[in-house]
Amino acid sequence: MLHLMNLRMPTDQDIHIAFEKGEATVRDLFREVAVQVEELARQLATQGEALQALQARLAKTSRNSGKPPSSDGYSKAQRTQSLRQSGKKPNGGQPGHEGHTLHASAHPERTDMHAAVTCAHCQAPLADTEVTGYEERQVFDIPAMRIAVTAHRAEVKICPHCGGKTTGAFPAGVTQAVQYGPTVKTWAAYFPNQHHIPVERTAQIFEDLVAVNK
Repeated sequence: MLHLMNLRMPTDQDIHIAFEKGEATVRDLFREVAVQVEELARQLATQGEALQALQARLAKTSRNSGKPPSSDGYSKAQRTQSLRQSGKKPNGGQPGHEGHTLHASAHPERTDMHAAVTCAHCQAPLADTEVTGYEERQVFDIPAMRIAVTAHRAEVKICPHCGGKTTGAFPAGVTQAVQYGPTVKTWAAYFPNQHHIPVERTAQIFEDLVAVNK
C-alpha cells in the first residue's frame, strides 16, 4: 500500500526568518512547500487509481459478472448488533461540567454604529441629541473568503540597438498561463491527506467556500 509523505508546513519562525532575509528567501520557502504539494498530488493520484481499481474489483458479484455465487461470501450478511448497553447518563452536558461560552473581545476588528433616530416612547427626532452611552453586542463570525487572482505581466521590449526581443522574468513557480498558487495547492493536499476527504468533496468545498470557478 502506498504511504503518503508528511507535508512539512513552514513554522512561524521559518516565515519570520525568511521575511528578514528578503524576498528571495521567502520565495524559496514557498517553492519548497509547492514541491511537497506536487509530490503529494502525484501520490494521491496514484493511490486514487489503485482505490478505484480495488472498489471495482470488490463490487463484482455473481449477478454482475461471471463469478460463481459461492464467491459472494458474506456480502449479504446482516449487520452485527452492538452488545453495548445504553448509558445511564442523560444526553448533553453533565452536572458539574464547566460550560464554555464566548467572551467579548476588547479589540474587535470592526465596529458598526447604529444610531438612535427617534424616541422609542414619543417618536420625537433624536438626530441632534447628544449620545450619553452605548449598548454593545458582539458577533463572532468568519469573514467571507474568495480566491484572489494575481495577474503577472512580463514586459516585452525590443532592443533599439540590435532589434532583439527581451521578455521580463516571471517569479519562480509561475510557469503556466493560468494556474493555482501555493496556498490553494497546500489546501488541496491538506484536506485529503490530513482529514481523508475525497478529492471530489475537496473540490466541492473549494467551490462552496471560496468561489472557485471551474
